[in-house]
Amino acid sequence: MVDRRAFLGGLGAALLASRLPLRAEASPRITLLHTNDTHSHLEPLASGALAGRGGIARRAGLVKRLRAQGGNLLLLDAGDVFQGTPYFNRFRGLLDYKLMSMAGYDAGTLGNHDFDAGIEGLLAALEEASFPMLNCNFSWKGAPRLAERIRPWTVKAFHGLKVGLTGVGVEFRGLVFPKNHAGVEWRDPVAPLKGVVEYLRTVEKVDLVVVLSHLGHDHHGEAIDDLNLARLVPDIDVIIGGHTHTFLEAPVQIGSTRIFQVGYGGVNLGRMDFTLGPMGRVIACGSAAIPLVEPMG
Repeated sequence: MVDRRAFLGGLGAALLASRLPLRAEASPRITLLHTNDTHSHLEPLASGALAGRGGIARRAGLVKRLRAQGGNLLLLDAGDVFQGTPYFNRFRGLLDYKLMSMAGYDAGTLGNHDFDAGIEGLLAALEEASFPMLNCNFSWKGAPRLAERIRPWTVKAFHGLKVGLTGVGVEFRGLVFPKNHAGVEWRDPVAPLKGVVEYLRTVEKVDLVVVLSHLGHDHHGEAIDDLNLARLVPDIDVIIGGHTHTFLEAPVQIGSTRIFQVGYGGVNLGRMDFTLGPMGRVIACGSAAIPLVEPMG
């Protein structure tokens, strides 16, 4: 049972955070908005403790209002867009990516369920995605057409600010039928991610490194997760997580890496506001998990 007073108190704080101005002052600023594990919930959830929350129309409306304030903003997704409602059964992910494109997503990564329609189904759905899909730890040698569509990294440049983005995915074993990822192989993400992060820092000279992760927040030592990824690859500024449907109210910080994940089903929109100092050093970070409920305006 949801505590109504606690929920309303958190909602008020989140709505206030959703209205904070984005326009930069003296130091460069960047706002990261993010989702994870939306699972084809294109409409608000119909049942359960979170009934009435979510819906891509509300999400797109909020993003539009935030973009209208000006400033540097990226909208990102940490995977598992597919599978979970009749929308996926009918449209096999095409509608999800089309609506995400209309909402203005800047980048995403792949979760295990994004292979549920197989390689050909994923390729067909990606035709509707106007944003890059990022992953650096899958080998695409046996799926050359998909290799053409997935990037290991990308850079988003703003006035006086560069953000480097990459993605990592969870191991297929026990999660994805072999026929559904035929030609795509999983690799431990640590070594390839170290290489990408070093390239982004030294060659692209980005100010902020963001990893879209579908590894899971905390597997308690059973497998690689966001927490030990931050320990093993320490030069990451932000890990936007998915896979474990973890509801965090604020980022977890390990060293200089901030790790955030905002549940599932699109019921929340994550927000992180970074102020950067010399050499891309983070000097301030505000955050909120914004519940998508009516009224949002």
